[in-house]
Amino acid sequence: MFKLIPTVRGGAVNSPLIFAKYATVDEAREATKALIHENARVTRVMIVDASHGSKFVEWIERS
Repeated sequence: MFKLIPTVRGGAVNSPLIFAKYATVDEAREATKALIHENARVTRVMIVDASHGSKFVEWIERS
């Protein structure tokens, strides 16, 4: 299970994409793209593997 942890400029973001858990890293990547697209304040998103104690997987940054 993978989770998204966003870095936000100037506030907070309340999106169901943040609270969802994703079965594959590819699903998490697609959700990250949608999150960055729908929220201009999200500067980057960290994907973590929640099944292994929130182990870091990768950063995806706004381009």
